[in-house]
Amino acid sequence: MFACEAQNISRSGVLLVGDIPVPSSQTVDFRISAPSGNMHVSLTGRVIRVQPDPSGGPLQLALEFVEMDDAKRDALEVLLARIIEAPPQGPFDSLKPTSTPQEIRQALENIQLTQRIALASRAGLKEREYLRLDMHPAVLESLAHNPQLSIVEARALATSTYLTPGTLDTLANEPRFKTDEDLRIAIAVHPRVTTGTADRVTADFKAPQLKKLLAKPGLNQLLREKLLRRTR
Repeated sequence: MFACEAQNISRSGVLLVGDIPVPSSQTVDFRISAPSGNMHVSLTGRVIRVQPDPSGGPLQLALEFVEMDDAKRDALEVLLARIIEAPPQGPFDSLKPTSTPQEIRQALENIQLTQRIALASRAGLKEREYLRLDMHPAVLESLAHNPQLSIVEARALATSTYLTPGTLDTLANEPRFKTDEDLRIAIAVHPRVTTGTADRVTADFKAPQLKKLLAKPGLNQLLREKLLRRTR
């Protein structure tokens, strides 16, 4: 048996990282332990990717769960809940008000993805400031659903280039934010916004708002042409 770290665990698979041998077969039997307590789940995974470190570092082994019965699925759900309930706070503790975006992103990368997603949905103000710099779309989507998110934070979040069209739509449809002009403009000029969302957030813009929006760089050409027709 070889000890390793389980990263990016989900209901469908896991990434194992450590000093482990390259598998000799297409499936691997392994056991995952909860970060606290004495819970263990024995699983079987089909090898999806094996990535050795050319410098001699730890092996990365991506596995898709197979041979999952109801008992294993239930046990996995409990394990995921244990992980989500106890997100690590240590990486944030080392950050200072003067920390650079690069330092903050490095601290975020030290937290497993599932934990960052869970934390983003309920994070307090200071944690939300850090999480807005996350580069994973799923974390930013979770942050957009945080009920404590303020309009100022929503405007800042809308400028992230890592947002998905769905997250932009979530921000556009949030009742607390729907009348905010600055947020609607930020959504409309985002490079990944859909035509439908852009049309919706600008539908009731008057001449002064249209002029302000048309002055923004990066506005989609199709939307720009539609807005110009409305100013004539």
